[in-house]
Amino acid sequence: MTPRRTLVSLASCIGLLSATAAALPVSILRVDDATSAAIVRPERIAWTQRIESHVAAVRQRTLDACTAKGISLPSDFLAWIDGDSLLRMSVYGCRRDPLPVLLQLRSLEIDLGADVVRRDYTQLALAFAINGSYQAPKKKASGWNDGDAAAPSGELPDVSPRAPLRLVIPGDPRVPVDTKDASRTLDRDDHIINFLEDHEEIEVEVQTKELPPLEYDDNGVAKPRGKPVDVVKKVRRGLVGADVIASAALQTEFNEYMKAHGHADIQLDCGDRVVHWKSTEAVGDEAPRKRIAAAHELFHAAYRAKGRMPADRDAAPTPSESMAWFIRNDRHPFTDEERAARKWPLFPLNAPWPVLLMLVADDQPLREREAIWTSFRDNGEMKTYGEYIGGIAQQFDMQSARRVSPFAYSYGSIQMMWKDGGVCGTMGNIGARTYRICGVPSSTAGQPGHCALVLMERDPTSGAFRCVGGQYATGGDEVTTVHAGWNYDDVGGRRPMVFHQAMAWGVNAGLASLVETLVMRRAWDALSPEDRQRDCIDLVDTGLARNPFALPLVEAAIASAADAPTLVRVLDTFNTRVADATDAKAHELYRTTVRDLVHARIAALPAPATREASVSLLSELERQQCDLPKLLARCWREIDGESGFTARCRAEVERYLASPTRTKNKKASQQFADRIKAWGQTVKGKEAKAAWASAVLDAFSGKEQLTLKGKASLDPSVAALCSIAGREPPAVAGGS
Repeated sequence: MTPRRTLVSLASCIGLLSATAAALPVSILRVDDATSAAIVRPERIAWTQRIESHVAAVRQRTLDACTAKGISLPSDFLAWIDGDSLLRMSVYGCRRDPLPVLLQLRSLEIDLGADVVRRDYTQLALAFAINGSYQAPKKKASGWNDGDAAAPSGELPDVSPRAPLRLVIPGDPRVPVDTKDASRTLDRDDHIINFLEDHEEIEVEVQTKELPPLEYDDNGVAKPRGKPVDVVKKVRRGLVGADVIASAALQTEFNEYMKAHGHADIQLDCGDRVVHWKSTEAVGDEAPRKRIAAAHELFHAAYRAKGRMPADRDAAPTPSESMAWFIRNDRHPFTDEERAARKWPLFPLNAPWPVLLMLVADDQPLREREAIWTSFRDNGEMKTYGEYIGGIAQQFDMQSARRVSPFAYSYGSIQMMWKDGGVCGTMGNIGARTYRICGVPSSTAGQPGHCALVLMERDPTSGAFRCVGGQYATGGDEVTTVHAGWNYDDVGGRRPMVFHQAMAWGVNAGLASLVETLVMRRAWDALSPEDRQRDCIDLVDTGLARNPFALPLVEAAIASAADAPTLVRVLDTFNTRVADATDAKAHELYRTTVRDLVHARIAALPAPATREASVSLLSELERQQCDLPKLLARCWREIDGESGFTARCRAEVERYLASPTRTKNKKASQQFADRIKAWGQTVKGKEAKAAWASAVLDAFSGKEQLTLKGKASLDPSVAALCSIAGREPPAVAGGS
């Protein structure tokens, strides 16, 4: 592996460079691990000055906005920010409008104290301030989707004088209503609750953990008892709504009871064990599903109205409450033995702010968090998975109906996920939420047909950060999209896994240099379109010289380039800059992602005007190992027409058939099948598609079968081509 270069903060050199720029045509701005110097071109100095100028201008504009809004900030608070170049850049330089960042930082200081914000947990405070400046989309009422957290649109953080925050964990909000109150007329929900609570107990099976029975040695001394084991036992308990939904007999009882109490209009008809406590199958028929959903809502409404369930989910904490809660936990006085057993802290709260954004995005109510934290704190318990229940989990109403009962938490809470179970989405949420509760930045993440999770880790030996995946099922990092916002530009939103990994790698390369490149992106966005088109190659070259993982800058340059030749040079510049600064294996996805972004941008531009230009472009794309099928298909057609396109496809098939990876790697065969499908999509007309597929199929003649690990199957590319051609796929000898 090439020795990693470390990047020296340019911000610390700004004053010196500004004073001596005229006298120094070049400056030593970067050193490697052996402290040998690298000479940087004069434009590096120019960008250093532009960074400082941009931050200064935006700072003044932000303070002017405060004045216009009648907002007064303490001079020592502003001086504290100005006194640290990295802090100054982080506050004023990382968003187009830094006012919410500045005010949130001050709001945290008012609530938590200057020592906490300015000395003890500055990076955590910055993470809260920067993340909170993004606008989050409204969540579904159920709250089951893991996503961004931010202040409501249009609201600025409160910086008015107030007493320091006193952290209070809310208690159970339920206030049970007397459903037999003789001083008032009982309503429908009173009668529903009375039927359930007055009914004789029923016997049910439950799974619990119990210590094994005591055993004694020959001297009558008890042997070590061992760990608790899972046991199934029968117990008696009170009736709940789910029991009625599951039983036709209980539905009849309930209907008669409600009729006798003046509610003959309520007639449940949910069938017998169509949905019950242990249901795993989805309900296929629409009519019974509607009746069961209505029954669930009936019991759910009664439980909420009569204080057996919360009326609503607890409110999300404020940024100050959330930060105070994390700090309280971080400072918990674990013994040395407890710290070792829990590997505490699982993640440092003084880590650089870019790797803390997933953590501070957590908006789980404090009461929900506290129950999970208490189990971890007192017992070392950290469960990141729940009960996997099958297809019924795809029907939220049926999943809810199967276990509707009195409960201290609302739908959307991690506690309800524990109670009701689910499939991958629920498991990912349980895992990501539990990690965040225990102080680890984490998020759910999407894969094809699956929900996984990702989290930040810190190597205890090297101190390096990395973003890793968990609960993967349908692929690796290359098919994973993180649900937490990628809040390192002015857009935010969901991005592929490698975007978050690049920020962790960028922190490892140098926090100051990474922040400098984020400021460069803001300064770049302020330029005219013409200037951005002209200077996009220099932006990549200059930015990656500071930090090789400056992905926001690379993205900006790709978007600004106006033609294919410029984009080819952008990618070449990127490859040159990262060649020595990254590891070929560890950062392969980073490199191929940027390659694919560049080629996707080329594909979005008009095709070259001449055949010669298309030949030249294709040559460059092949040199850069283009992996975008539709772009290659366009070039092939521009050069040699439809027949040439078909001939090229056949040639690619022949290369694929000759490749040793075909019979060693299932992933390779599926990837080529995906490429075949993409080429087929570019053919116009059903008949033309069929003719093209038939012609390409001929190249597979005698090699339609694929044998992997001794098992024969039809090559997925052949299956895809047969489908396009309208043919029956050939049988596989000795297989299916």
